[in-house]
Order: sequence, then structure tokens, then C-alpha cells
Amino acid sequence: MKHLKYSAIILAFTVISGCKSTPEKAPETPQKVSLSPACLSYALQNEQETEVTGFRPVFFEVNSDKPYSRLDSNMSCIVTYLSNNPNKSIDIQGYTDDKGTIEYNKALAKRRAEGLVEHLVVLGASPNQLASSAHIIQDKGKKLTKAERSKIRRVNFEVTTKL
Repeated sequence: MKHLKYSAIILAFTVISGCKSTPEKAPETPQKVSLSPACLSYALQNEQETEVTGFRPVFFEVNSDKPYSRLDSNMSCIVTYLSNNPNKSIDIQGYTDDKGTIEYNKALAKRRAEGLVEHLVVLGASPNQLASSAHIIQDKGKKLTKAERSKIRRVNFEVTTKL
């Protein structure tokens, strides 16, 4: 009888301590970025591939605000992304190499960035989701190769969340 009493107490304690009032929710699996295959190859994503952080840069010729290649398909990807994500915006960042004066390079970087802003607006992007900025290389002490300079003459697209 004594063992039966202890068994009943242990069983009651086990049942009470083993039951939870609310079931645990399974952790949600983050959604992968949803873009067309062509646009996905142009987008830059975080490590988990759940968020677009930017788009591949556009490169420019020396002393020019004209891109090396046609942009329509890549720029259309940006327009589509922005229309599907109204809480996002893109900072379009123009860069120049180290040749030329600081004033000239700032103006050129600005023209590069603003030219792509205008192009995106013509394709249907909301101007409220676009910003431009100009950046220059100021380290004149380092000798850059021709290949290094060609990689610097670019515009980057950085995705940000609108506040």
C-alpha cells in the first residue's frame, strides 16, 4: 500500500511537470529572396539569402558618366525589387578613381550616381525610394594599377530600410 501511494505521487508529479500549458511553436524558417533567376544573379544577398543588400555595381569608362554596358535588364531588376518592397530604398553611390582633382572627381561621381537615379525613374522607380551620393578616392600616395582604377570607376547600389 505504501508503494502504491508513492507510485501515485510520483506519477502525478511526472504528469504535472511534463505538461506545458501552451505547445512550443516550431521556429519559422526565413523565406529566401524571391526574384527572377536573371535578377537573382544581379542581386547581392546576405549570407542566409533571405535579404537583398544591394545590386552588382555598374562600371564606367575613364572621365565618363556613361556606363560600359547596357543597363536596361539590370536596372529593371532594381525597379521591380523596389516596387515589390515599398519599405526599402537604394543609395546609389558614385565613385571615381584617383586621377583628376578632388572637385572634378566629386562632380563626376555625382553625375554617375544621379544619371542612374534618373534612368531608374524613367524605368518606373519611385524617386522617394532613391538617393544618390558621391565618393572619391583621396589616397594619392598609393599607385593604383589600370585594373584597380577600372574597378573603382563604378556606381554601387546599397539597399536600406526606409524609416
